[in-house]
Amino acid sequence: MTDDNRILIAGAGPVGMISGCYLARHGIPVTVFDTLEATASDHRASTVHPSTLDMLAPLGMADRLIPMGLISPVFQFRDRVSGGIVAEFDYGLIGDETDHPFALQVEQHKVINVAHDLASALPDFTLLRGHTLTGLTQDADGVTVTVRGPDGAEAPHRGRFLMGCDGGRSETRKALGIDFPGFTWPERFIISTTEYDFGEAAKGGYAYRSYVAHPDQWCALIKVAGDDMRGLWRVLLPATGEEPDEVVQGEGWVQEKLRDCLPQGAPYDIQHRNLYHVHQRVAESFRTGRVLLAGDSAHVNNPLGGMGMNGGIHDGMNAAEKLVRIWRGEADPDAELARYDRQRRPMATKFVQAQSIRNKEILQEKDGPARRAKLDELAATAEDPARCRPYLLNASLISMVREADATA
Repeated sequence: MTDDNRILIAGAGPVGMISGCYLARHGIPVTVFDTLEATASDHRASTVHPSTLDMLAPLGMADRLIPMGLISPVFQFRDRVSGGIVAEFDYGLIGDETDHPFALQVEQHKVINVAHDLASALPDFTLLRGHTLTGLTQDADGVTVTVRGPDGAEAPHRGRFLMGCDGGRSETRKALGIDFPGFTWPERFIISTTEYDFGEAAKGGYAYRSYVAHPDQWCALIKVAGDDMRGLWRVLLPATGEEPDEVVQGEGWVQEKLRDCLPQGAPYDIQHRNLYHVHQRVAESFRTGRVLLAGDSAHVNNPLGGMGMNGGIHDGMNAAEKLVRIWRGEADPDAELARYDRQRRPMATKFVQAQSIRNKEILQEKDGPARRAKLDELAATAEDPARCRPYLLNASLISMVREADATA
């Protein structure tokens, strides 16, 4: 069994890796377990909001990440029916509220790798890949986890606290018996990736984050830099029919939907296609005893608005700050961890869930008058600075951070 004078983290995604980096920078021994042998580089989250960049800056991450991504000072809502831009939101309006008045379009694996590079240079950080948490017990002094290694053998590891950052199917959450209520959206989502530059004026002039409403086939476009910095566009499409997964993920189906939503003369050069189901769920508790849940282990949502990774990083940083205070004897463990649950769980519902659901409802509305009313409301919000500022503070999660910090 490992030395128990440490904090254990299940999951080396962005939440677990950044949390581990923060703790190790404060001199706390950390062991992170992750099932994967290497960081996944498939097409996952890609937006880092201003509030998150502000959090990552003291770790040295923001300065490292910004050259690896694309600065996105605005985002758009469009309407396929009218063919025009409904609303454009400019982060410059809240430039006095953040050191980073823009979203950074940067792939999730880059975020993880930068956090790992910084953490691995610290003497108190250990990452064990190919290791999966399979069970846990806890007592008044600490947490003992059972971990299956690459050879299939299981071994115990002990720490003073455990952070469960191991995803939507979290073994940590299951071991604690915490319910994960919510729902699954009826349609499947497919992301296709192409080098076709929708940002060029002749090709639509889309902002790096553009959401396109339509009653039958909405879509969203996100531009990322790509590993070679040449630029890639990700197009998110819903699949609402009864076609089997293999049909929806096939070249023909994707080309047909892209031609419907984003017509051009020749077929698109599609480099990647990913199909997945989307859930909206929030755990009934983010904390049991000495174990905390953060990120997708605690809440999952649809990707519209880039709330998932950002909300998860906010969870992890909030938890890590509290663990540092506990470690130093500056706070009562039970009271401090209870405060984590009070601060973060309501925020997941009020901001992360609400904003992502609202975005999807705007894009997919079928009723004509209701659809027009939602788009008109969005346009009026973008055009009125008095309404646009609070909208941007919510969309960038700055309001969420402030409300959480104000919660006793």
